[in-house]
Amino acid sequence: MYLTLRNILSTLIGTLGLAFLARAISQEDMGTLTVLTLIVSFIQLISDFGLSQALAKYVAELKGREEDFSAYFLSSLTFKMSAALLICLILFLLSGSISSVLLRSLSLYELVRLTAIDAFLSAFIPAFSSLLLGAGLLKRMAACNVAYAATRWTAIVILVYYGYGVYGVVIGWILCDLFSTIIYAAASARLVKFSGNLLSNSARLIPFLLKFSWPLLAASTVSFLYMWYDQALVIAFLPLESVGVYNVSRKAFRVLAGIATALGQSLFPYYGMTYGKGNHKAISTAIKKASRYTMLIVFPLTLGLFSTAKPAITLFAGQQYESGWSVLAIMAIFGLTYGISSVLMGLLIIYEKTKDVMLLNVLSVLFSLLLLPAVGMLGLNGLAVMRGASLLLTLILNIYFLSKVVEVEIDKETFIKTVTSAAIMAAAVFFMQQVYYNKFFLPIYVLIGAAIYLVEIRIFKVLNSSDIHLFTQILGERNAILISKLMGCDLNDKNLN
Repeated sequence: MYLTLRNILSTLIGTLGLAFLARAISQEDMGTLTVLTLIVSFIQLISDFGLSQALAKYVAELKGREEDFSAYFLSSLTFKMSAALLICLILFLLSGSISSVLLRSLSLYELVRLTAIDAFLSAFIPAFSSLLLGAGLLKRMAACNVAYAATRWTAIVILVYYGYGVYGVVIGWILCDLFSTIIYAAASARLVKFSGNLLSNSARLIPFLLKFSWPLLAASTVSFLYMWYDQALVIAFLPLESVGVYNVSRKAFRVLAGIATALGQSLFPYYGMTYGKGNHKAISTAIKKASRYTMLIVFPLTLGLFSTAKPAITLFAGQQYESGWSVLAIMAIFGLTYGISSVLMGLLIIYEKTKDVMLLNVLSVLFSLLLLPAVGMLGLNGLAVMRGASLLLTLILNIYFLSKVVEVEIDKETFIKTVTSAAIMAAAVFFMQQVYYNKFFLPIYVLIGAAIYLVEIRIFKVLNSSDIHLFTQILGERNAILISKLMGCDLNDKNLN
């Protein structure tokens, strides 16, 4: 609940900020920022060594057993800080060469140096975030994330508005990461219990954590390549303007992916604590139950984005990015996988199947490479097809590996009803745009689509009394009664489940 609300607020802030930025700087500058983001992401990957995922797993598990996890956090933070400092110093010293190769201009070396400073500061945040996630403090984590998004975009907008351009964006990153590190540290302070032997215990744990996390690093490296290979191809062979167009399309899609990720993260603490108690049947039940709600939410969002991709990207980023609408539409279709994959998020790590995580990502990348000929025929759209196909394969492999350790079942009836309802809604919205298209009518398209979807959900009776009782606990009785009337549910029907 809290992570979903966080994502909605963060997404709204990011959408408004990016809409301003896309209009305030050139497509070439947007491409430059994509390259710098790639550098920061790579440094975060190497300095993290997979420890953030391991930390969240052990914190959740130890909390379920009511044991102290302070040493695990400190050992993870110590290693990350040391590794990030070393890597960022190297980047700072080689800024000229890196600027010439990646940014195609030696004069931008100062941007690379500023990026090195930001990369060091940003390395702290995942450790604190994993601590809060593993401890189940989702409300606190959500508040920190929203503060991060608000600070980041406020700083960027102010600096760009006053004419600092792409330099202002990177300085905004630095100010935000410095502020966010302080906020996260304050939010996590009481979770760490300082004692006389804390330092020695944390030092002894580093080899143990690294032994567990190295397969996660390998998997994360493969995942990093998988996440960035499409943009790397654009960076290598096309002008920075094309990089900017493709990046904006991907960012628009990540709004949707972020919502699915938030839904999945909200289940992680429960999965971890339940695994710590050895209750595998409860995890299987949770997967099936949660899939009802993720499909109910994600399917209409993905197909709705597919049907409104053109007005969405032009209104979102400006007319100069209209050519990216087909990329966004293709990604949105494959985004249907998030309706199921979000409820499986993190389970392989909880079950300590880190090598399976690595293999899953390797196979996904290899499969994507088989589709390289599509890039030659379809251009940027071919890259979107590669990205989408890999999402589908990742879901299939995730289910395959998980089914070996825990029963995986989704609510099939809800799947059929929600995907049918979402498809009808998307077709209706698409038809409306053929009758009369105006990008400024996007809110109207969305409202009409939402109304159609809600009517279909009521007709198909997707929600039942058990869902309304759950909403009562989460949203309060008044809101639950309103939803029950809207959906035509009978609260007194105890036979529904």
